[in-house]
This record gives sequence, structure tokens and C-alpha cells, in this order.
Amino acid sequence: MITFRRLTMLFFIILLGMNLSNLFPGKFHLDYFREHEAMFYALLVSSYFGISFAMAFLPCSGFHHKVICHGNTTEKWVAITFDDGPDPLKTPVILDILQRHGIKATFFCIGKNIEGNELLATRIHENGHLIGNHSFSHSRWFDLFPARKMRGELAGTDNLVHGITGKTPLFFRPPFGVVNPMVSNALKKMHWHAICWNIRSFDTMEKEPRKTMQRITGKLKPGAIILLHDFTPFTEHHLDDLICGIIEKGYSIVPLDQMLNLPAYA
Repeated sequence: MITFRRLTMLFFIILLGMNLSNLFPGKFHLDYFREHEAMFYALLVSSYFGISFAMAFLPCSGFHHKVICHGNTTEKWVAITFDDGPDPLKTPVILDILQRHGIKATFFCIGKNIEGNELLATRIHENGHLIGNHSFSHSRWFDLFPARKMRGELAGTDNLVHGITGKTPLFFRPPFGVVNPMVSNALKKMHWHAICWNIRSFDTMEKEPRKTMQRITGKLKPGAIILLHDFTPFTEHHLDDLICGIIEKGYSIVPLDQMLNLPAYA
């Protein structure tokens, strides 16, 4: 499997070979290379950075960092996850729906949204749901932060969750689902498991609930991790129907830690 490390090794091997070619006596193909040397170097560099950039948006490839996107199970189990909360208006509605169905979900919370909503975060925990780390700021520039600043953000959210639950989250969901070398460096040798998804609802973009419902239920398979958001109209008004639709297809909605067979907290 191609990874960022292997791509980097290949990049430097080719770069070394291109530089060494200048030591050999001229032949047709070397003469052609020398005549277009700048073009070849530009192509090599642009390919390297282009591939790295593109793969940052495919976290499940494991190109930059190992990311968990599904459970390794043959049981008809799926997990529901919510990003970007807690939302003081929508999250209580979601919690009521989940409680009616006896469903346990995972809430990947943003630290700045926990501040001022500690009672709501406490309710999430006391209702038996998991709380994961979704950074502190969820800044649009998060993926460009240096590793130390990223770790500081994650530690800040961990501290908030620990103050509410007495536990430190082990599950981290990268903002926007982007995993690049900076994110990977921040996570190396740390305690967090990077968790993404393999069913993206697009509930923040889709205007037709029926299409969102079909997109999710049509992709169900054992071990699926479903991505939803606390604040969207779809989640507020159609979560009940979605849960029923999943159950009608013979699936059970289980806690994420159970499906992954990993502890959610340190």
C-alpha cells in the first residue's frame, strides 16, 4: 500500500537519480533530460505535493496516518456518530430521539462548543453516549496548524471532557475529515485513535431529506460508521425515521467502542 512515507522515499530516490544523471556522459535520452531539466524537476515536485494534497482528503486510505473508518465485524452492526456539537437547540432533540429508541451514539464535540454547554455535555454522557474529540476550535485552518498547536487543541478539549465525565477521550475525529502530514505528526505517539466514517450523509448540504435517507440506508453494511451532525435540519427532523429505516433493514445500532472493540476513554 502506498503511503506518504513511501511516496517521500520514492521522491528522493528519483530526485537523486536525476541529479546523478548529470555525472554520466551525454546520450540522447540524457541530452533530452538536460534540455528539459527544469520541466522534469517541476513535474516531479508538483506530482509529489499534488498526490500528498489529494490523499489528505481520502483519510480512509491510510496514506498519511492510520484512520479507522469502519468496524471489522460480520455482525449487522452500525454506529451513528454526530459531529460539531453540542448544539444547545438541536442536541437535546437528538438526545430525546435516541433515548426513545434506546440507541447509544457517539458525539464528536468541539471544545469551544462544550464551553457554556457543560450541562448538555453532561447529559450526553449520563445518557450513556460516548464523547469524542473533534478539536477545540474546528478552525478552517486547523489542518495547517503546527503539530504542537494541534495537540494543544486536542488536549484542551480532552480536559473539558475529563472535567465533565472524569474520563479522557481516546477517539478523535479530524475536522473536515482531512488527514495530512501535520495532523499525522500531531497524532504520532499520542493516545488518540483517528476515527472517520464510511457512510457520509451530506446532511449539511443535501436539501432533500429523502435523498439523504436513501444515501445512508443504501450503503449500509456490517461495521458501517455513519456521519451526521448535531445542528442540521435533517438530523433534527428525520433522525427518528432514519433509525427506523436502519432497523427495518435488519441492522442493530451499537455503541462505537463496542463495534470497534476499542476503549473510548483512557
